[in-house]
Amino acid sequence: MTDALTISRLWATFFFCFTVLGIGLNWGLTPSMAFADAPLQENYPVFSPPAIESVWAADTKNDRLIAYSSMSPRGRDACFLIEDRDGLGPREFDGKRALLLPLTTLCVGLLAAADEDEIGWSGYEAQGDHARSVGNWPEAEKAYTMAVGLLDRTTDKEVNQDLAALLNKLGATRFKQKDFSGAETVFRRALIIYTSVRGADDLHVADTLDLVASALFEQQQGHALAGPLFYRAWAIRNGTLGPDHPAVADSLHHLAVSLYSDNVSLAIPLFLRSKEIREKAFGHDHPLVANSLNAMARLYEMHKRMDLAIPLYQAALTIQEKVFGPNASETLQTRSSLGMAHGWKNHPHENFSGQ
Repeated sequence: MTDALTISRLWATFFFCFTVLGIGLNWGLTPSMAFADAPLQENYPVFSPPAIESVWAADTKNDRLIAYSSMSPRGRDACFLIEDRDGLGPREFDGKRALLLPLTTLCVGLLAAADEDEIGWSGYEAQGDHARSVGNWPEAEKAYTMAVGLLDRTTDKEVNQDLAALLNKLGATRFKQKDFSGAETVFRRALIIYTSVRGADDLHVADTLDLVASALFEQQQGHALAGPLFYRAWAIRNGTLGPDHPAVADSLHHLAVSLYSDNVSLAIPLFLRSKEIREKAFGHDHPLVANSLNAMARLYEMHKRMDLAIPLYQAALTIQEKVFGPNASETLQTRSSLGMAHGWKNHPHENFSGQ
């Protein structure tokens, strides 16, 4: 009996010590394991997806489509409204707020239905494609507007991917004509359609985010939001296509321009990575490689590092002369930039603001 009692006491003591030791080890090691499992953060980009989603959600919550309104006996208007939440116009932009959108009502005139239905929306799309192929942007915009107007009267317009594709084409024609606000409006609507149909992580969504961000970046009041949207497009492409895809290189280029133009140490690695991807995909003498070189040169020039800008301009010029010829507009522009950089380097106190 005594032996049994002693054994029971020993087991009880051992169990108590083991439990306490286990609790102590768990308390002491859990934080270290959790830290070890936490993903390491890159120095760039600096925007995290949750921040982007919250900014984007706040920015788009007041977007809405206005129904057709009568304009004349022979026509209608398709109108889109983006409200200014803060009551400020573009001239009152103070540079500190995230995004201030002016009150924008964009209306596009549509012909009467009898005329529209003769060739259908696909016929107008074909007309727009042809006009776009020859650089006739006003005619392309007119044709795409007609196609959008026809599809916009269908019952499934909010989930119609043909409509979303046409909206992106229409936006591209406006962008080429420097109507950045009008381009942004239709890009936004295409984004809503693609997101609702395909989900937030689809490549169509990434491509349209890129378009929205590009239109915003060209507007003073849109700069603050363009960078996060470029980041979101990069995150989708990087996760879906992999880090070595040319579309990822485009996104890295956009991130460097939109987020880090004031920070050489963060922007240059992005440009270099974009250039590396492009060289691997297209070769060392591709125009997109020249674009990367030009972008880095301009960034160094902005920061008064002409000693670093000049070799990059020279390398870009070599590619463009080989690809486009010595008198092409791209070649002439880079040659002019190179000349200005040389001039500033040799005479740093003179004004070379022509660029």
